[in-house]
Amino acid sequence: MTKARAQSCPSAEACVACSKKVLAWTVVGNAILVVIKLAGGVLANSSGMLADGIQSIVCVVTSIAIMVTLSFSNRPQDARFPYGYARLEFLVTLIAFSVLIGVGAFISLSSLLAILRRDFVQPDIMVLPVAMTSVFLTYMMQRYNFCAGRRLESPALIANGAHAGADVISSSAVIGGIILSQFGPDFAVCDRLAALVVGVAIIKDALKHWVMSVQNILDQAPDAGFILHIRNVITRIRPDFWPEHIKFKRVGKKFWVGISLRGSSKGTIADTAVFTDAMKQALFRDLPLISDIDFFIDPA
Repeated sequence: MTKARAQSCPSAEACVACSKKVLAWTVVGNAILVVIKLAGGVLANSSGMLADGIQSIVCVVTSIAIMVTLSFSNRPQDARFPYGYARLEFLVTLIAFSVLIGVGAFISLSSLLAILRRDFVQPDIMVLPVAMTSVFLTYMMQRYNFCAGRRLESPALIANGAHAGADVISSSAVIGGIILSQFGPDFAVCDRLAALVVGVAIIKDALKHWVMSVQNILDQAPDAGFILHIRNVITRIRPDFWPEHIKFKRVGKKFWVGISLRGSSKGTIADTAVFTDAMKQALFRDLPLISDIDFFIDPA
């Protein structure tokens, strides 16, 4: 799904259907990559290619988990779960990237130990087309996952795209290791170094998204600019009131906002309803990430 198509999606339902297709093709694409990477790594004696194949196995499992999760997390909020089901995405993303950190640590440690033991051989140059094909397919998966993820504001799809991007980098490192190792037996270590780069790339990417998932689960507040805009809207509409406290709660992929207003007011309850409604309309218009707002008036 290209950028132009993402902008012309006829409805949110159409884009949800598109995202399911993207995930399905991601699973198929990574399954194919698992086979060719592992086969190429074994036949060509390339430890870098084998490490990349292990990463693709985890990608398959992650994509399947996200596919299942999306069918639940897109459900609307109800009486039983008034804040919706979207946190399932954060939870699945957290688990998936926890596994990835472990995989990256295993690949990095085993590669480092092999280098210290000087346990490396020169890989066959014939595996190079396999690595190049891997980079192309992974890049396409990255592009489509990012498109669907941004359109649906899905952290899991965006994380899947980011992981594919890390896979592009690690596969490129494998290509470099295979090419450099062809300069002679003394350069055979480059293949092991490529495997080490793959492991480090996995850890770096997974750790970043692991932290983001924890922050989302813990209801991290929006950035300072978001909060400042809320304060500016309130003081513009009613300069005699100021927001003493602003609290946030995730509702799906958006935020519920609770605002405690303190000020001097001689108006009636109807007057209060008028200016709080005006504030709500202005905030809904300026900040689409707000799902609902509750005001608590504390007259000074």
